[in-house]
Amino acid sequence: MGGESPYFEKGNVKRVWISSVPVRDLAEAIDFYVDVLGLDLAVEDAKRNWAEVGGPEPAGKIGLYVPTKKDARQPGGDTGIVLEVDSIFEFHRRLVDQEVPFKLKPERRAWGGIMAVFLDPDGNEITAVEDPDHYRRLPKPARQRRERPPEGERSCRRSAP
Repeated sequence: MGGESPYFEKGNVKRVWISSVPVRDLAEAIDFYVDVLGLDLAVEDAKRNWAEVGGPEPAGKIGLYVPTKKDARQPGGDTGIVLEVDSIFEFHRRLVDQEVPFKLKPERRAWGGIMAVFLDPDGNEITAVEDPDHYRRLPKPARQRRERPPEGERSCRRSAP
């Protein structure tokens, strides 16, 4: 746990692994996320009221879970999840045909992409975006991650004030 031990090339963030969404009924939520949205079912653990859906590895997943009454997060509200779609108008049409409610129909935003916001069966808000030029259009950050010192010059020890 620290001290004067050198750092190794480990301990780095690799990816966003999972973002969780509270649902009322796990089976119904799985049906929606898999059959309606077209995501793959990666994990289904009914005993623990948990499932994971998403694209193939290493893509991040959406964890679906049934919260207890004591849990702070309950179904309904903004999830913060943004799905990238290849054609937002076709995505919107397909979901509307399946009677999925939209809070925001596809609309071009000031930042250049096209965005829509829809609800899952529990009222959880999910955003869909079509913006293939996102990283080409937006400015690159001025701040980059600092390079680590070479092996042997690293220490966990902080200097005294």
